[in-house]
Amino acid sequence: MRLPSAGDDEPQGPNLTPMIDVILVIALFFMGAARFSDHEQAIDLDLPAATEAAVAPAAALVIDVMAAGEIQLEGRPIEADTLGAELLAARVAGATTVTIRGASDASHGRMTQVYEACRSAGIPQVAVAVQRR
Repeated sequence: MRLPSAGDDEPQGPNLTPMIDVILVIALFFMGAARFSDHEQAIDLDLPAATEAAVAPAAALVIDVMAAGEIQLEGRPIEADTLGAELLAARVAGATTVTIRGASDASHGRMTQVYEACRSAGIPQVAVAVQRR
């Protein structure tokens, strides 16, 4: 008759319990994340309002984007095609900051054109003006 030794009570392979626990936690996380993405897509956002805002420098150029799509640079109307050239000339003259004031119902496409004009002109700091809630 064989006598039991001290090593016979220990399992003979890797313990899979921690790995199974981790897989279950990851599965729960992804199930919850998928649920949140459906909920977030149904939210109607009012982007121009913010609870906190930083003060832009006083020397910043101001670009206004109206609801109908008109663009104004420092209060004077300007075409979207010439905005990049105007911003480039302002950057060469020393302007480093632009503040964009967009109407809450301005089109995203028009705002993107303004952002692109700032990027192509090499403006290092672009701020978006918002109203505090």
